[in-house]
This record gives sequence, C-alpha cells and structure tokens, in this order.
Amino acid sequence: MEKFRCRIPRLSASICGVEIQLRTIRALIGFQDARAVDMFLRGRPVTAVYRPVEAQRRLREGGGRTLGSRLGVYQLLQALPLGEWVSVEGLTEREQRILPALPTWTRARENGRVSRLVDPPVRLEALLSRGDTWAEALDRACVLGRVVPRMAVCPPLNEDRDRACWEADFYGVGLAECDGENVKVLVNAPTDVPEIVAALHWRLAEHVHRVVAEREASSSPTTPVTQ
Repeated sequence: MEKFRCRIPRLSASICGVEIQLRTIRALIGFQDARAVDMFLRGRPVTAVYRPVEAQRRLREGGGRTLGSRLGVYQLLQALPLGEWVSVEGLTEREQRILPALPTWTRARENGRVSRLVDPPVRLEALLSRGDTWAEALDRACVLGRVVPRMAVCPPLNEDRDRACWEADFYGVGLAECDGENVKVLVNAPTDVPEIVAALHWRLAEHVHRVVAEREASSSPTTPVTQ
C-alpha cells in the first residue's frame, strides 16, 4: 500500500486561495480544542484537523518513540484491548509473529500475557482539501479515501450548488463553501471510519503527530483554534 508522505510546506493554512481563519476551521469541524496542521499527503496539500491526546503525547516523549509505518503493527494493537491483559496464546498465529515488532513502550508483557498501553496520539477529525472549483476540491478529497472524514472546501457556489451537494453526498465527502472568513457547510462529512481502514486511520494519526512534533521542535508550532 502507498505510504503516507510528508514534507514541510509553506502553506499558511490556505483553504480557499486566501489564508483561512482558524475560527473558520472550528466552524467546519465543531470542536473548541481543535488544531490544524498543513502537510502533503499522497503528493497533495491538505489541512489535517485534529485534537491532541495529552496522555499519549507524554507516553511518546523521549527519543525514537514512533510506531513507524508497518500496517501489521497497527492491526495487532487494535486487536489488543487497551489496558487489559490478554493471553499471548490466545492471539492468532499472525498476531504472535507480529508481537515482537511492537516497541516495548507500547505494551506490557508478563507471565505469557500482554497488555496494550498505547492509543492514537491525536483524535484525527478531518482532512480539508481546497479547490478553485467544487469539482476540483471534491476530486482532491476523494483521492484521500475513507481513512478519515474528508471535507472539500471551495469558493461560493451558484447554479452548480445542487449538483455539487449531490455528488459530495454520493462520494461520502463533506462540502463547504468559503468566502474570506465566512464559511457555510453544505454537506456534513460522514464521521464513521470503516473498520477495514481503522489501522490506516491510526497510522495516519501517528503521521500527523510526527508532523506536529517536528514543527514544534523547529520552533514552528501548529496553531490552536482560538475563540
């Protein structure tokens, strides 16, 4: 599967061709503690909207605490209940083979049992994709797949509004029109993440966390959504 790619962009959180106000992001997502970070995903600029999980941030403090990109690691972690002991012998053969690949800080293990300590480091709420037209914004959002709720953001619509809303709903993508600081959500993004891509969702959450950590380390922190 294609790996998530990232490079440090110079985007200034542009969603509608101008610098988007953070209160606009809050209006799109609806969480007071939401934060936003710009990055490239599959070669395309997106804005990831997330909420930090402080306990998991602390767990990852220290050098080299990362889960990497191996999808099987995330699948195994999801199979283990958080904070509960599970018999190693009760795991599938595949899960037992993957178990040694789990970093020691992610689990406790004793007497033939294992317990998961780690959880996604951020609550990943949405990926915002912009376009100069609704069709362009929708195409860019659809490329991202159902790994996370997607929101296509475009300039104000006129005669194509009904068609744009129908297509966004058909593809399971949220749609909003943005005019400067004014934003109007036309189609709400589905918030459910299919179980089949849940491990990919966690892997992307780790990726977003690493991007944020790199920004903070370089004295270019992400900006919290303010009142």
